[in-house]
Amino acid sequence: MNKLFMKQGLLYIILLVGIIISPGCTESVDSQLKKLSEEANTKCPKVLDQWTRLDSCAAFPNQTIRYYHTLSEVTITDTTLFKSQLQPQIISSVKTNPDMKFFRENNVTMQYEYRDQTGKYLFSVNISPETL
Repeated sequence: MNKLFMKQGLLYIILLVGIIISPGCTESVDSQLKKLSEEANTKCPKVLDQWTRLDSCAAFPNQTIRYYHTLSEVTITDTTLFKSQLQPQIISSVKTNPDMKFFRENNVTMQYEYRDQTGKYLFSVNISPETL
């Protein structure tokens, strides 16, 4: 179940955040990220798969974007293990997905925050430009 969640959820996450932003645009990266997050928030909450819901996203200064997720119908007894299995898949997708080119080329830090269905914080995955 965890592998299925990771593959499906990751695909949906990448598709949502992979909106292509024109690199030739004269706007700052921070302002482009703000627009991206505002657009994504109009579609939130968005069910990504049977376990994951994207609740919202926010742009922060210094080229950072954060996605807030809720995991439901999943019992995670070891958040460290779960995170360690999820993070390499996210990194691989960010490195190889053509739709993530804007984020790679503009040194964007991407943060994925996960909570359980009661709102309790579980873990965060941070993908810094140095990771890529």
